[in-house]
Amino acid sequence: MSVEIPKLSAAFGQYSIPQADVIECRVHLGCTKEVSSFELLLQNWNGKYSPGGSIPLAVGMDGSISIGRGTNVPQIITCRIESLRYISTPVENYVRVAGRCVGERLFRRVFTGTFINQKGEDIVKHLLDYYVGLSHTRDSTELVEATDTTYAKLEYKDTPVFDIIKYIAESADKQGVIGYDFRVAPDGKFEFFPRLSKTSSVSLSERIEEYEYCKDIHRVRNKITIYGAADKSVPLDKDAWTESLTPADGEWSILIGTQLTLDSDRVRGNYSVKLYGSGVSELSAVFTLNNAIDVSPYKHLNLWHKIGGEAYNGYILLYSTTNYENHYATHAYTLDKDSWQTVQIPIGKEAEDRWKIRGDFSWSNIKRIRVAADLPGMSGTGTEWIDGLFFGGRRYSAIEQDISSQNAYGLRELTETDEELYSDNECSLRAKALLNHLKNPAEHLTVRSTVIDYGATPLLPGDKIHVTLPNENVSGYFRIISVEYHVDAKTQTLEVTLELGREAPLLADYLYALKSKTSHLSRYKVAGLI
Repeated sequence: MSVEIPKLSAAFGQYSIPQADVIECRVHLGCTKEVSSFELLLQNWNGKYSPGGSIPLAVGMDGSISIGRGTNVPQIITCRIESLRYISTPVENYVRVAGRCVGERLFRRVFTGTFINQKGEDIVKHLLDYYVGLSHTRDSTELVEATDTTYAKLEYKDTPVFDIIKYIAESADKQGVIGYDFRVAPDGKFEFFPRLSKTSSVSLSERIEEYEYCKDIHRVRNKITIYGAADKSVPLDKDAWTESLTPADGEWSILIGTQLTLDSDRVRGNYSVKLYGSGVSELSAVFTLNNAIDVSPYKHLNLWHKIGGEAYNGYILLYSTTNYENHYATHAYTLDKDSWQTVQIPIGKEAEDRWKIRGDFSWSNIKRIRVAADLPGMSGTGTEWIDGLFFGGRRYSAIEQDISSQNAYGLRELTETDEELYSDNECSLRAKALLNHLKNPAEHLTVRSTVIDYGATPLLPGDKIHVTLPNENVSGYFRIISVEYHVDAKTQTLEVTLELGREAPLLADYLYALKSKTSHLSRYKVAGLI
């Protein structure tokens, strides 16, 4: 297939570079994970491009390179010279000019500060406007596209702007799919857009001269374990056991005391449990569960406790199911009179040194919780109030797996902790999304051709393009990861190399589960943790 010979135009500062001086030119366009770069090899007769020459190139000069065929020579990159390397022999003189696109500004500045309750696109625009200085509008059109993600809190210290924008791109979602791409377009404008939302108009049909297609399982993960915030509790709302004397999970009763009632003096909810006693040595209210619970996965026992009258010490007793008298654990603490105090007691095997254990006690079988207060002597009088009683500190979690993928590629696990997830269901949605994204092999494709004619619309990274490989029975859209334009003056060729990838989209169902709880969409980040 015949095509016209390549045409190239380059300019730096106030100088234009004649195509006849260009021995070789490479322009590498990247997005999201890298910025674009270039390298030119020029004839340097009589020190033309040296200091003091007729075109004295210098590091720091801004410029542009356009590459095409025939009458179509579209701009490929807006760039800056970052290095000059002079090469000479007795009969030849050259200069190698290299640098990056104006996206190199993303690496110059660091950011220290906090973003609170801001949309992803607003964070990106703020960094571009006040730290980078890259334009993100073209003909009055905003090029930083909207996201569906609000970040409750992002905290950074001395963090490169590039890393922050990359994090937003990797975590923000749009209409149910996570992932954005960003690039500096050939005209130097910054573009930020949902992944796979742009399609190249260039056809590769019958224009692929050489390709390498790879399918690998390095990224495959077919058993996903997701841990959420360490805020799971029993009961789930952290207050149900003290909102009624007969809640759904069990029943309150008097072990030692005179009168047990609900009271409006409370810290949480509508009520607390109130126990009054007269002529007794202690106050003891008991909550007996309908079904024994395993508290070993939880980290602490929590309650609000208040004492009045002659009472002065509080303590908790946990009873296993077998024998209330002989199998229990006790923890004592001191309380101030007439004021609510929060009590949080570590539980489990690692915290047993904080408890007095008696008999065959087991954290996995808790049937009765006794909340007590000492009274002086044998016939004291006092009152205790109990509110917000719960076991807490366990992480929400979920496991999702794909048996077909495990049979085909072996068991391949991934564990992730996401502090944004505040229910087992949210963890499950996240696990399902990751499983769908990772359970199948990734496809990679490298395409090379000297006969691609893209006209006035160059191939750009971040676009998707349709590829058909009849020999491998492959047909579909691939995402352009990078593009390299290589002009060789000796052979008068323009070779285009495309790095392409294809993978399942990362669905954002778990983010939609959180839409009514924006505060849970917090991403607490500090420099060095990104």
